[in-house]
Amino acid sequence: MYKFINNINSMQPVQSRGYKLAKNMPTTTQCNSAVDAFNTMRESKTVSLFSQPYLDKSNKCYKNIVTLNLPPQGPLAELVRFVNFPKLSEFKQSTPCSPIKQCGYALMSLDGCSMGGCYDNLMTVDEVPNLISFLVSSGYTVDTSITKMFNQSDIRFDTNIGNKLICFITFNG
Repeated sequence: MYKFINNINSMQPVQSRGYKLAKNMPTTTQCNSAVDAFNTMRESKTVSLFSQPYLDKSNKCYKNIVTLNLPPQGPLAELVRFVNFPKLSEFKQSTPCSPIKQCGYALMSLDGCSMGGCYDNLMTVDEVPNLISFLVSSGYTVDTSITKMFNQSDIRFDTNIGNKLICFITFNG
């Protein structure tokens, strides 16, 4: 079903759709396997957006940023950045039964990009209304039925890091 939703055919080579992810990949050894997996992964037609706590070490504060489960198709791909997730607490340890993601896909701020500072500014949940406007005007649909189904179920995603589902979106291009 995953292949159907995301329009993936594992026998086909990776094809460009005219969009690319921002070229800001981590270089730490923690995320090298994820980067290798990314290099062979195709962009997904349907992705989920999450709110995730993030330790901003440069500003010395915690923020709730917008993250994605997979790299998306379409113009949103230009706003995606692969980032390291610093430990939120020295007391919370990753275990084999309860792993903590060390890196993943985050969105860059729409505000920061309009001022030319795209590469330092991650999108916070305060920008979600602007993000929805951008998505709708760029050919995406917010999949309210899938979002509602997961929000009403007992299934929770990566609850050990405190992230929350915002919505599922599908690129219609």
